[in-house]
Amino acid sequence: MNFKRITSLMLILVMAISMFAACGPDVAPEATTDANNTSAPDVTVESTDPAPDETTDAVTDEVTDAPDETTGEAVKYPTITIAEALALCEQFVESASSERYYIRGIVKEIQSETFGQMIIEDATGSIMVYGTYSEDGSIRYDAMTKKPVVGDEVLLHGTLQNYKGNTKEIQNGRLIELKQNGYVPETPKLPEFGKTLTIAEMLALPLSSNQVTEGRYYVEATVDSVTNAAYGAMYISDKTGTISVYNSKNADGTVDYAAMADKPVKGDTVKLYCTVQNFNGTFEIKSAYIVEFKHNTIDESAYTAMSIADARKAAEGAKIKVEGVVAKITYATGMVPSGVILVDATGSIYVYDGDLAASVSEGNKITVAAEKTWWILETEQANAQKFGYKGCNQLANAWILANDKAKNDFDKTWITTTTVKDILDTPVTEDISTVIYKVTALIKEVPGSGFTNYYINDLDGTTGTYSYSQCNGGDFEWLRAFDGKICTVYVMALNAKSTASDCFWRFLPIAVFDEGFDKTSVNPAEFAVKYHGIPQFTATTFTGDPAIELLATVSSDLLGFSGVKLSYTSDNTAVVSISEENGKLVLHCLGTGSANVTVTAEYNGKSYSDTVKFTVNASENIESITVKEAIDAALDSKVTVKGIVGPSLVNQSGFYLIDNTGIIAVLCDKAVFDGIEIGNEVVIEGKRFHKTKGGDTYFGQSAIDGGKVVANYYGSHDYCTDFFVTDKSVAEFYALDAKVDYSTTVFVLKATVEFTGGGYSSGVSLASGGDKITLYCSGAGQYEWLRQFEGQEVTLEVAACNWNSKTYWRGCVLAVRTADGKVVNELNFN
Repeated sequence: MNFKRITSLMLILVMAISMFAACGPDVAPEATTDANNTSAPDVTVESTDPAPDETTDAVTDEVTDAPDETTGEAVKYPTITIAEALALCEQFVESASSERYYIRGIVKEIQSETFGQMIIEDATGSIMVYGTYSEDGSIRYDAMTKKPVVGDEVLLHGTLQNYKGNTKEIQNGRLIELKQNGYVPETPKLPEFGKTLTIAEMLALPLSSNQVTEGRYYVEATVDSVTNAAYGAMYISDKTGTISVYNSKNADGTVDYAAMADKPVKGDTVKLYCTVQNFNGTFEIKSAYIVEFKHNTIDESAYTAMSIADARKAAEGAKIKVEGVVAKITYATGMVPSGVILVDATGSIYVYDGDLAASVSEGNKITVAAEKTWWILETEQANAQKFGYKGCNQLANAWILANDKAKNDFDKTWITTTTVKDILDTPVTEDISTVIYKVTALIKEVPGSGFTNYYINDLDGTTGTYSYSQCNGGDFEWLRAFDGKICTVYVMALNAKSTASDCFWRFLPIAVFDEGFDKTSVNPAEFAVKYHGIPQFTATTFTGDPAIELLATVSSDLLGFSGVKLSYTSDNTAVVSISEENGKLVLHCLGTGSANVTVTAEYNGKSYSDTVKFTVNASENIESITVKEAIDAALDSKVTVKGIVGPSLVNQSGFYLIDNTGIIAVLCDKAVFDGIEIGNEVVIEGKRFHKTKGGDTYFGQSAIDGGKVVANYYGSHDYCTDFFVTDKSVAEFYALDAKVDYSTTVFVLKATVEFTGGGYSSGVSLASGGDKITLYCSGAGQYEWLRQFEGQEVTLEVAACNWNSKTYWRGCVLAVRTADGKVVNELNFN
């Protein structure tokens, strides 16, 4: 915009301010949405939804005459060209301009007869109008008696925005002037079919929304990436621009991209014979025949050849050339190839590159040039750093230099034989990601609602995890043939899932062989000690007597043995002793010091032993406060609280801490649960916490955050219920004021347990007399322990909770009271 125009606009602004002072305050600016929003008007379907700007107060824009910048004569509307409007849009990405602009143009296309979404043009360009209204903004396009149609000349007064950085538009255009049939633009003609076009020329084709060219054009370009190898979807570019290809086939269209023996990949040049489509305003190549293509290579001298073992040790960003066999192809959502596991005689590594994965087959020996990277999901990086996880050891940005296209077995001579348990027990600080191991494991298929999990479990049948899938298990259907069988499995920890409370390995099975597992190859005595005897001691340092009830025998239906006897001896009975009490073996910590406890199993004349070292420290006199004092403590202050470990939280990592003064939620790392049990008397240290988004229509959740156990005095204490509220109904719970803190209150309610929904959306409710409250959870599976009471009216201890800033309270069930006692929520303790 030149100096004269700026001067004119400033003069208008001064005069407008003067009028504002004289006339009083204007109405508030409109709220706007956008054509790219999910609430946008549909260009083909009439909608009864409100328009992008459905104002109810009429607004009249006073217009002051301003001198024309060239003639000096007064003009009523200081218009800008569409080119100038498009340039101004660049400034307004986050939100629309606060200023309105006058823009004149010819209506080229009406995209919504309801909202008046249209395309207008002048000699300088074209722009979309997102919503058209009467001059005062009170009447929407569909209700206007005299509305613009294609060919009419309009003068609009509207705001400008470059929505999400990719759609420049006039928003909420008010119709100031209309010249009907003032000009009928000549209908642009498509270029002759069969011509070779640049991508820029394709993007400029005069196609209306969802129109496809009847004939085909040629285009020559470079493949930037293959986005879906099943359909041959890709992005291509030339020096004039970039366009997506929805679908591609061979030269005569008879062979799909996926079935082509040789096909273009990233970096290759292609000549396509194709149709072009305007898909809802976005131009794309709809159907492409790959007439010609040329495989392009890179400068190999920039890459250093090395073994996979050395590639694993290479620095981040190093350019590497490796050779290996494709042992497994991984898949992303939609079964789109996402990468490969590459193996040589020294090791294995993941190559993350969809283009590469789409152009190879398992068994191919390939030479790859790539960059060394360490991958962690962006949202998990802070948690990974917390636990010392460096990331997935992988290669990326890969190029295939050679491919023998044969079916080769991957080298297994270097692979270590271990157990599922040992892999899962490996600290995430140790770099085992993308390393293949050989294990003997039980394969188990577990169908879900809309997905299937395939578990790889150790020989105890429970220690293990399911295969990491991005396709709801569809990429592991090949494991179905091994369901329920103990097999030889080549498996890797592909990466680690990093949460606020834990960081754990996720499995990728590489190959499975059913070799007729011989159950007699397992030593029952050794198995009993390793998988049952030693794992009893999740903690070995104590400040009190944990009174651990010990296993006396071990049996395994899976392995076909029973009655393996376990015994325990202590080398310092003054510190740790094992006694028989009421027919049960119990370990007691009696005094300070250390003691070695030997666990021995015997079966059919064979025995096996292992030793655990215990340390018992003197009980410290730790200064602490009550739960009620913690509730009343200043927010963000450090609190040290003594109480009884109560039932589990749901959909949060933590538990309730209870004494005879109150109850409060404690948020903690998952590792904390390894050293505590419900009923233990503990001292917890953490930060007084209030979870809220700052709304004034709800309170939120009271809690202690970052809870750590600074002392555990153990025991199996019943938690106090004297302060639980017993005179409220489900209806009264439902009506609790969301602005009052009830998150430290437990209600004893009579209600019927109802499980609702299924598939990807399920939940649990408590109903009584037509009233109902929902339980806070991510799905009904978190309350599976309540399933035994489904459809029954029972008495429940229910804490009010509001972890996600609702305007109402939800429930967390602590326990169900029965005639025989209580069934307690142990979710996080399991």
